[in-house]
Amino acid sequence: MGRGKYTTQEALEAQPEPTATCPIVRVLGPRGQNLHEVAVASSLVSPEINARLNADAQPWFTTLAQLPPRFRSVLWVRRGSYVLADLSDQLTDKIGGEIAMVLLAAQVKRLKQTGQWPSLYADKWAEISGHSSHAQPGSESDDQDSQGNPNRRVVDDESSDSDDMLPRGNPNQRVIDDESSDASSD
Repeated sequence: MGRGKYTTQEALEAQPEPTATCPIVRVLGPRGQNLHEVAVASSLVSPEINARLNADAQPWFTTLAQLPPRFRSVLWVRRGSYVLADLSDQLTDKIGGEIAMVLLAAQVKRLKQTGQWPSLYADKWAEISGHSSHAQPGSESDDQDSQGNPNRRVVDDESSDSDDMLPRGNPNQRVIDDESSDASSD
């Protein structure tokens, strides 16, 4: 087994335990060079970390978290996913910590069942990311999804009775009219 296989197996079987120095945070997006911008709730981290990252007055703060070399090219971190970030060591003045574990769907589900999942995540992520990941039925984002792809032409079944509206063959090829060729050969 190679390095990637052990890391993947460890990530799948691990049972994460969030702490005050290694809280659950949400990834806002990649920032390049294996850095990811993460949003952290100030109430989930220790006061020392809040003071170090200048987040005392804010309920939420963002920082950069570095993906360690053992996860690179093995696990992928997507925008909106949850990770455990070790914020105990500030790597530089801009990088606030390191990603300790990428939380998979089964691990998030287990954390919710055991009561270790922070309840404040359901409400506050809309403020940070600009949109709600848990849209309510009948909401505006639900209506936009039902409209379909705005770049694709919608064909109405009632108006498709006309043969003039149907495309004829490949528009990039020259059309040879059979009637005109028959008339010119006579």
